[in-house]
Amino acid sequence: MKIRLNEIPEEGREYILNRKTAELNLALEDLIKNLPYDVKIYIKPINTKDFEMTGTIRATTSEDCSRCGIDFDYSIDKKIHEILIPFMEDDRTSQYARSSTPISEESSAMSVINYKSSQIDLGDYVHEAIALDIPFNPAPSCTKSGECTLCHKNFGNQPFIYDEKMGEEAKPNPFKALKDLKLN
Repeated sequence: MKIRLNEIPEEGREYILNRKTAELNLALEDLIKNLPYDVKIYIKPINTKDFEMTGTIRATTSEDCSRCGIDFDYSIDKKIHEILIPFMEDDRTSQYARSSTPISEESSAMSVINYKSSQIDLGDYVHEAIALDIPFNPAPSCTKSGECTLCHKNFGNQPFIYDEKMGEEAKPNPFKALKDLKLN
């Protein structure tokens, strides 16, 4: 879903996207399958070329628990605050460096996004925002006593270990073939 930024009125425009409106269903299919999502984005011009984008992204992804391997629904609730600026090519002699580090304010993080051709692809942006919010080792929450809300095993302050006996097979010694080797 590409939004033409030069068509946004001075007072701004709100975009409400979800599974029923279906604009992002195809773009988010690989991450959230057929699970629900709710995206509310408000874009307002700052000046003729720069825009402010704020809103929330709520989605659910199907993940495997990193502790026990059981499937569970991981909830994402993300606030966004972005400044959209036009992409400018740097020449080879450029003395300015750009950082992708968010500019932090008191209570919220703001970052800068470059756009090309006076448009932003909201599908790509929301897809990336959701993908970056999925943890490397997803796990459901635990109760105050340390019990998993999914499998009800107590993790407490100790590492979780499955004590499953694996077959004890005698592995052949790889150096046995060298036993009768004679060097001259």
